[in-house]
Amino acid sequence: MGESLVRRDRHERPRKCRMVCKDVSADTMYDVLHDIEYRRKWDTNVIETFDIGKLTVNADLGYYSWRCPKPLKNRDVITLRSWLPMGTDSIIMNYSVKHPKYPPKKDLVRAVSLQTGYLIQRQGPSACTLIYLAQVDPKGSLPKWVVNKSSQFLAPKVSPLSFFF
Repeated sequence: MGESLVRRDRHERPRKCRMVCKDVSADTMYDVLHDIEYRRKWDTNVIETFDIGKLTVNADLGYYSWRCPKPLKNRDVITLRSWLPMGTDSIIMNYSVKHPKYPPKKDLVRAVSLQTGYLIQRQGPSACTLIYLAQVDPKGSLPKWVVNKSSQFLAPKVSPLSFFF
């Protein structure tokens, strides 16, 4: 059984996905990715998400937990998120942090976001390109076949952080 499990002591490979949105403006995409209340409508895997606190005008701390496919345990993460408008494009990036008021929960596995983010590129007034990068250690013991299959099926969905392999 030891050989069939993915080792977590190696550096996690980043996953990248690119999506062209011909009928979504860059501003709308940026707003959707920032709105944690609206996230509950488009992210079907979300269990709970909330802001912990604002650090600067371009950075905050947040909590996010999500459903994993059976038989895996659900995951959660605490991240420091920062964002930067760059002319007509925008970047939103995050990575995991620890917070003394939010220790790991017993019924969830605390994942680690090494670096996760979005690049939103304006493609005219009503179109954009979204590039999603995820380098996350889901923690826990995962069968190798789960990791391999998830790369094929979850990457194209571009569901933030629910795509964690």
